[in-house]
Amino acid sequence: MKQKTAVICLSRVNGGMELASVKLARLLSSEVEVEFIARDNSYILNKEEHFKGFNIKVHEVTFSSNFSFKLIKSVREILINSQIKNVIFLGASEMKSLYFATLGLDINFIIRQGSKKTTSKKDIFHKLFYSKVNYFVGNCEYMKQNIIDILPIAKNAQVKRIYSSLRLEKNISFKEFNNKIDLVHVGRVHPGKGQFEAIKACDILFKNGFDFNLKFLGDIQDKNYFEKMNNYLETLEYKSKIKFVGYTSEVKKYLQESDVFIFPSLGEGMSNAIIESLGFGLIPIIYNDTSSPEFKDLGFHIHLTSNNSVEELESIVLNVAKNLKEEKIKARQNHPKALEVFALQREQKEYLELLK
Repeated sequence: MKQKTAVICLSRVNGGMELASVKLARLLSSEVEVEFIARDNSYILNKEEHFKGFNIKVHEVTFSSNFSFKLIKSVREILINSQIKNVIFLGASEMKSLYFATLGLDINFIIRQGSKKTTSKKDIFHKLFYSKVNYFVGNCEYMKQNIIDILPIAKNAQVKRIYSSLRLEKNISFKEFNNKIDLVHVGRVHPGKGQFEAIKACDILFKNGFDFNLKFLGDIQDKNYFEKMNNYLETLEYKSKIKFVGYTSEVKKYLQESDVFIFPSLGEGMSNAIIESLGFGLIPIIYNDTSSPEFKDLGFHIHLTSNNSVEELESIVLNVAKNLKEEKIKARQNHPKALEVFALQREQKEYLELLK
């Protein structure tokens, strides 16, 4: 039996990393005792359903800065009192505090990284803060290499690649071909997530007389960005074709009603949103960045831009629209392949192999 494990995610927002931390804790909880350490007033703690029905003890910590004596003391007490032997940390900002929180303790320290880092952390101070890490885990090959390039890897530490998994459904309904193109984007409304680019790319559909709709699913986290897009929409003749749904618990329904998953986002890592779109047999049109080429290498039917421009995006969108029936037939094969590649049992097994 593996020893007790703490999953730590100290972010307050709702994003891919936060959801990945919850999913990983759930995944491991059937095989090992799991305790979750989260920040007060965070998305993770405010959604009770995250841990409902799972054997996971949740701890709340309060602190005001990433390097905080209060955070160090709180986490250290939890680790000692709960006799934690494995720590899986999803994050980066609080690494200084976690170094001191685990100092002198017999902890198997694992870092899981799923988003691209651009600034080197190989200075003397970061070498110290990361010196106790036993395993660095990237959620795709790109992130594994990004870890090697950016983070200081101690001599005895190992760098692993563990693909993300997702609870995908075996039985789904595919939207029938009806000469109408339904596009969907899943992700928090925030610069860099690609909502603005997706709206602009639909201009080519309007100009060429295609009937279409574009729906955005996800929290509106940047109100200024959202307002900017709304002001832009007011100038468009096709503004009635664009809808911001916001947060919804009915993602399955919207995906099953769609043909195309449009996701011109940068720096995503192995995005859960992309994986989910593959699991519903959609036609993904995504920017060629970070891990996105790996989906093609794995054999999925997707469309990648080359230079990540709106003009390229428009060209691909138009080509897919002109050949929608054939595209939908090809994309249906994404469903069974996604069930195999992104199976929960596979990710669980690979993480359990790292635990004491």
